[in-house]
Amino acid sequence: MFDKLMAAVGIGNARVDTMLDSDTAEAGGVLKGEIHIHGGEVSQDLDALVLDLASEAIKEVDDKKVHLPHSWATLRLSEAMTIEPGEHRTLPFELPLPLLSPLSVGRQHPKTWVATRADIAMALDPRDKDPLRILPGPVQRAVFEAMEQLGLAMISAPLELSRKNPATGCLQEFEFKPTAGSHFKHLDEAEIAFLPPSRGGEGLDLLIQRDTRATGLGSLLSEMAGTDERFTRLPLEGNETTETLRQKLESVLT
Repeated sequence: MFDKLMAAVGIGNARVDTMLDSDTAEAGGVLKGEIHIHGGEVSQDLDALVLDLASEAIKEVDDKKVHLPHSWATLRLSEAMTIEPGEHRTLPFELPLPLLSPLSVGRQHPKTWVATRADIAMALDPRDKDPLRILPGPVQRAVFEAMEQLGLAMISAPLELSRKNPATGCLQEFEFKPTAGSHFKHLDEAEIAFLPPSRGGEGLDLLIQRDTRATGLGSLLSEMAGTDERFTRLPLEGNETTETLRQKLESVLT
């Protein structure tokens, strides 16, 4: 009885460790790894073992932007089980990543991690957190390369809670500024976002926001009135080349 009580306050408790095959994954790919469960000093009932993918997301609260942890993918790894003292179990897992996963790109991007939750009866909830970098899928990578070829550098990639992406409940914006020598000095900035396809099915939509630079009285008034922004939505099949995307983006941004 004393041992059970000690386990309930976290002493002699079971331990859960997540071992990822790699701390880097690709959007639209598969995250692989193993969960290692180490028994404590007493027998304990594990009600469930759950893997969460989470990122820091921005939410507007009372006209202020706050950063909150947001779980955008979950995998239930096991049903109820009993972990005996000193027992060691290994559970392999594969978790498909949404194509619209938060990406670790740009100088400023959201932190993303893998959190393993083990709900153990009469015990503290052991958690294991591991950082994760998610790289762009092929079509996203081609879009970023096209923007770079146009002389536009990514400066930040904030993640916001959004209903526009029901798959994850969050939406990432990628903000670009023209570099020295760029043909787009008339732009103050350009922002893009990947969205679920409006036509349904597979693929993505690319939302482009064009924000012109205030270079004179007319432009300044236009900027102040908020009328200098232009939005364009392009459907992407997923097989576009960097050159094709560069031409489309150049037409929209000119």
